[in-house]
Amino acid sequence: MEFIEVDGIRTHYRVEGSGPALLMFSPGGFDATYAKWSGLGLYQRIGIMDYFTEHFTCIEFDRRECGRSGGRLELLSWESMARQGAELATALGFDRVHVIGGCLGCAPAAQFALQYPDRTLSTNLIWPVGGARYRMRNVGRFTEHLNWVAAQGIEALVSRALASDVGFAKDALLGPWGSALRVDPQLREAMSGMELARYQALVSGSLNALFMTDSAAGPGPEALMQMQGPRLVIPGDDESHARSAGHFVAECLPGCTLITDPVAEQTRDRIFGAFDQFYAG
Repeated sequence: MEFIEVDGIRTHYRVEGSGPALLMFSPGGFDATYAKWSGLGLYQRIGIMDYFTEHFTCIEFDRRECGRSGGRLELLSWESMARQGAELATALGFDRVHVIGGCLGCAPAAQFALQYPDRTLSTNLIWPVGGARYRMRNVGRFTEHLNWVAAQGIEALVSRALASDVGFAKDALLGPWGSALRVDPQLREAMSGMELARYQALVSGSLNALFMTDSAAGPGPEALMQMQGPRLVIPGDDESHARSAGHFVAECLPGCTLITDPVAEQTRDRIFGAFDQFYAG
């Protein structure tokens, strides 16, 4: 296991493979660990890391507030998630990178391309999250957490997090900082000293900043329309990754490559062939 402090957050990361640098914003929602690239859904089914480690130097990391990475009590934003990736790449000596995001990782990956256009060689977005049901599920999860903290208090939240081995994705009562509380002593100290009303404002503000859309989570359409360079979008098709979300992102990226195959036809050969064409660009 490797750890490094970037943007003031202890970050769990791994570098493997060889070739041009590929900065990988992990899938997995509120459990966005780099292990998900090998152990979750489509990525596991087609063995996606077989392709990337053969063609790229892969920079993989647990997103802030996820897995073994720490966190910080502040309004959560795509900008701060993109900055974590940027500072990790810098610390490892990579100035310009190809960028990929999976699932919720598509949002900070797209934000990275917008914040750091001179550092972005290409942007690959696989199964962007979004759609009405996805918004509704997140509203429900955040609301359940806020109601529980209002009744039980901040110290109960810290105690629950320390006694658990899961995160917000599997236990709504833990909230968006639940996983990080277990691995980040400074975050625990900050949380223990926080007023309930201020914490509630952070949670509500983060929900509004990240998920209050029925299209796709991430930068808004006007921002996406400014993205430059080669871009690839592969839509999913379920309650978290509405097919409309991938098509919305592609609609806002003029000239991007959109893979229109149904999920059942997103085979290893088909996806890897699409990657070959895209990266040969």
